[in-house]
Order: sequence, then C-alpha cells, then structure tokens
Amino acid sequence: MRVLSPILAAVVVLACLGGAPSRAQEPASQAASPAQDSSAAQVEAKLKEADPATVAVAETFAKSFNLGGMISKSVPFLVQDVDRKLRAKNPDLTDEQSEAFVAAFLKSLMDDNGRTVERAIVLAMVEIMNKDELEALIRLQSTPAGASALRKMPLLSARMAQVMPLMETYVVPRAMESAQAQLRKNGVDLKI
Repeated sequence: MRVLSPILAAVVVLACLGGAPSRAQEPASQAASPAQDSSAAQVEAKLKEADPATVAVAETFAKSFNLGGMISKSVPFLVQDVDRKLRAKNPDLTDEQSEAFVAAFLKSLMDDNGRTVERAIVLAMVEIMNKDELEALIRLQSTPAGASALRKMPLLSARMAQVMPLMETYVVPRAMESAQAQLRKNGVDLKI
C-alpha cells in the first residue's frame, strides 16, 4: 500500500503546533478551507491563486519528513477508531468483515485519494501560515530536537483524537453545568 507523502505529516504538525485559527480569527481572505472544497480541481485552482513562493516553501516543508515512519505510528490509532465506530453501528459485524472494511478504507484513503489529500494539505498550510512561518518550521525540523519533536506529532495528533470523547462526555457537560449553576446564583435560570 502506498503511503501518503510527507505533506500529511506537515498538516498533522500544524494541527499540533496550534492548529488552524477559528473562523472568527481568520482574515476574510481565508474564509474557505480545503475541508469545504470537495473537488481536487478546486484545491488546485486555489493553489494557483496563492503566492507561488509560499506554496513552494509549504511543499518543501512537507517533503522534509519521513512520513512512512510517522504514518506507521498514527495509523493504528486511526484503524482502532474506525473499527470502534463501525462496530458501534454494526453490532453483528464479524472480525473478518471489519478487517475487510478497514483495508478498503485505508486503500481508498492512502492510495486512491492520496494526491488530493496532499494538495489540500499544502493549501491548508498556505492559507494558515505565511512564508516566514513555514521557513521557521523548516529550520526547526533541521535541528535534532526539532526533528524529533516533529516526528512525534502524528502520534500526538492521533492521541488527541482519543481526548475528544472525554471532552464530549465529561469535561464539556461539567463545564456547562458549572456555568449554569453560576448564572443560577445570579438569578438567571438557563436550560442547557
């Protein structure tokens, strides 16, 4: 199975180094995101409109990774999550059926759609970061400590996905209840 190019690692790194700004923080010129563009042609068109020097630096940064090793660290978490979700919706699913689905999913993700993902990731980097910031990441990656930290970002990103259920089922509900109680003390009764 072909592994995605190093561009995927770059996006994971960007996400872990602070992620994309919220829509409220984005300049108007960055209103659309690659995630909203379902077409590879749309992604390519946006890349052609972007500053060529920034696109080149984003591509250089993305190519500087050993993605094969990085992906191998994060794929087990992705597979585990896909399998868990699949089994939750299909309780009678056999191990063989689950394995067949996961294999087909990974082939489609990495082999069939890899180039589209790579280009969308470059677009995300260009929309989120400027040339100087991307060059700084290249310099960081060129140091032993920086390279080590960046190699660990896909694993960190995969583990962050595991934190989300805790946020959704425990932290957010508790925070909502706490805020509700605080407002109730001030005479405001909100339904949540």
